[in-house]
Amino acid sequence: MKPFPSPQGLLFGLLFAFVAAVAEAEEADWKSPGFLVGSFIEIAMKSGYSTRQNPVRKWNVPVRYFIVHGVGDEDLHGKLIHTHFRQLAEITGLSIRPAESQVGANFIVVLTSEARLEANVLHYYGTDSALQNEPLFRHSICLMVFATERKGAIIRAVTMIPVDRARASGDLASCVVEELTHAMGLSNDSLKVFPSIFSRKSSHAFLTGLDYLILKMLYDPRVKAGMNEKTVRPILQTIADEYERDNRFSVVERLAAEGGLSALSP
Repeated sequence: MKPFPSPQGLLFGLLFAFVAAVAEAEEADWKSPGFLVGSFIEIAMKSGYSTRQNPVRKWNVPVRYFIVHGVGDEDLHGKLIHTHFRQLAEITGLSIRPAESQVGANFIVVLTSEARLEANVLHYYGTDSALQNEPLFRHSICLMVFATERKGAIIRAVTMIPVDRARASGDLASCVVEELTHAMGLSNDSLKVFPSIFSRKSSHAFLTGLDYLILKMLYDPRVKAGMNEKTVRPILQTIADEYERDNRFSVVERLAAEGGLSALSP
């Protein structure tokens, strides 16, 4: 006969079961049109640094990126960046390819170190006032800014990854995923959006099913750069309802895991 658990043991078991049930419920709660639309508004149109709401921001032109290798391990770093850009291209339908030179690029990815970070920020961000429309430091390990035309079309982006800082916390791959994805036009972070790379509440290092669908919605042709919430919300609702009818919610986690960096992880 098994001994009857102590009150402390019973309380711990009940608490563990409750926490697990809450986590499981939160993972499932996002699979609805209403939650998806709200998450889009939260990540694409709001900002943790301002009460002013942004219009829709997105790329309307091909993305040509150039990697500035300021530290070693070029093969590894290149593989991480190329792999995630390929996944972003597959999800969004954008043409995203490496540029032959930095001069011909509209998206610069700088791999740097903690010691060189301040000088790199001054060089890549400080001389271009148009890039100041997004805060440089996001209280996170890596940095991203993008510049837009007046109507919200993104025309240039710069991502900066201090590799030694990212590796010290085990966040190199997640930095690549989060910052390159932010630069697609999803610039906010929010605890309300879960499970997601855009939530510090989440431990996900790679795109989740929710992230996948938010990106997909952003680059739906019906969603235009410059739209405000009043204009875009009914369009988002139509798209989200289509996803539900097409049973997209049940397969999107598998789609998010295919072709990206999560497929490379052991």
